[in-house]
Amino acid sequence: MIHKQKKRLKLSGWYLVVVFICAVVLSGLYPSHVWTAPEPLTIACYQNYPPYSDVDDQGKPQGMLIDFWQLWAQKNQISITFAPGSLAQCLEQVKTGRADFMIGIFKSEARSAFMDFSKSLMSVHTNLYIQQDMDIDTVEQLPADIEVGVIKDDFAVSFFHTRYPNVKVQQFPSAKAILEYAMAGKIKAFALDFPNAVVLMAEHNSLEEFKNLKTLYTEKLRAGVAKGNKELLEKIDKGITAIPEKELQALYNKWGIAPRPFILKHWGLLAGTVVMLLAGCIFFGIYVFKLKSRIQKMKQVAPSLDMEEWKQLISSGENDTVEFKSSLRWSIKEEKVDKRLEAVVVKTLSAFMNARGGTLFIGINDAGEPVGIEPDYKTFQRKPNQDGFMLKLSDLISKNLGAQSHKFIVSDIQAMAGKDVCRIRVSPSDRPVFITDQGKEAFYIRAGASSIPLGMSQAHEYISSRW
Repeated sequence: MIHKQKKRLKLSGWYLVVVFICAVVLSGLYPSHVWTAPEPLTIACYQNYPPYSDVDDQGKPQGMLIDFWQLWAQKNQISITFAPGSLAQCLEQVKTGRADFMIGIFKSEARSAFMDFSKSLMSVHTNLYIQQDMDIDTVEQLPADIEVGVIKDDFAVSFFHTRYPNVKVQQFPSAKAILEYAMAGKIKAFALDFPNAVVLMAEHNSLEEFKNLKTLYTEKLRAGVAKGNKELLEKIDKGITAIPEKELQALYNKWGIAPRPFILKHWGLLAGTVVMLLAGCIFFGIYVFKLKSRIQKMKQVAPSLDMEEWKQLISSGENDTVEFKSSLRWSIKEEKVDKRLEAVVVKTLSAFMNARGGTLFIGINDAGEPVGIEPDYKTFQRKPNQDGFMLKLSDLISKNLGAQSHKFIVSDIQAMAGKDVCRIRVSPSDRPVFITDQGKEAFYIRAGASSIPLGMSQAHEYISSRW
C-alpha cells in the first residue's frame, strides 16, 4: 500500500514538471499583448491655449479639450490626470514617458518620428495676424525685416520653412508671450490658432490693433502617443467613437466652438450621402468630385444645411430664444451711429446667457425680413466690411460682458437675399452675467420675446434658483 502511494506521488511530481514546462513553452509561443492602463493615465496639456486648454488662477486645467478627455475617461472608466506645460514641455513629457499622451496636437513629419496619432478630434484654423496699419495683402508682401512670432516647436515653424522659406520667424515659449511682445511693439506679425488668438487679443484689448491677413492652414488636432504604443492608441480611438454626439454638442455649446468640429462615426455616412447626391451629375462634375477630399465634400454640404437652419429659425419669429435686430449700431431712422443700439444688443446677449441661451440675428427687421448689416460696415473706418463688424462685436462683448463670455458666444455672417446677416448663437452661462445700464448695474433675463431687467430681490431669487 505504501509502495503504491509513493508511486502515485512520484507520478504526480513528474506531471507537475511537465505542466510547468508546457506552460513556459506556450507562453513563449503566445506572448501577451494585452495593454494594461497605468493608474491614472497622465495627459500632457497646454497651460495657455484657451479656449481649448489652459489653467485658471489656481493652476487647475480647464478648457474644451480638458472637458473632452474627462468625458472620454468617464465613458471608458479610466482614471486620468493632467500635466500642464508649454508645447515644448508637453512634447518632452511624452518623449521621456512622464506623460502617456498629448491632449491634442497637429500631425507632422517631424513629430511622426517619435509619436503615433489618434483619430481626428477637431479642425483648427491657423491665421497670420498683422498690425492694422500694415498695408499688405499677401504673405509674400511681408517686409524682409519683419519677423513673424510663432510658438516654439509649433506646426507653424515647419510650415513657414516649407511654404514661405523667405519669411523670418521668431519662436516664443507661448501664445501669451507672443501677444505681450506684439502689444509692446516688438513684433508686428504673428501666427496663432483661431479662436485662441481672438481670446488672447480680447484679454489684451487689442482686437482692433491687429487684423487677420490670411488663414495659413487648417489642420486637425489629434492625441499623440509615444511611437509604437498601439494598445493605448487603439484604446483612445475606441473611446473617441463611444462618446454620443449629444454630449459632444453640449460640450461645444459650453465653450462656444462652432458645431461639427469633430470627425465622428457618422462622417462616413455623411460623405456617402454626398456621393449619392452627386451621382446624377454629368461626367465632368463627377470627375471634379472624385478629386476632392472627403473633408472638402463635407464643407460643401454644410453651408446649405446651415442656411436652412437659419431660415427655419427666422420663419418661426421672435420668441424666448430668438431675437431680431436690424443693425448693430446704425440708426436707419436717424441715419447715424446710435450707441443705444449697441446697448440693446448687449442686453439681449446677457439675457440669453442668464436664461437658456438663444440666437440673435442682426440684419433682420421685426417682420423677419433681411435688411442687411451693410450700413453698419460704413461706420468702421479701418475695415468697412465683415471683419470690421466682427471686431466691433467682439469688442462689445469683451468690454460689456467680459472676455470670459466669448466661450459662450459664436457668431458668423452669411448672405440672405443678397444681404449680409449676422447670426449670434449664445449658450447658457455658468455664472450670472451683469451689465452696466445707464450707469447702474443691471441683470437681464428672457421672458417671451423680450429681454427684461430684474430688480435686486428678483435677481437674487432667480440666481439662487438658476445657479
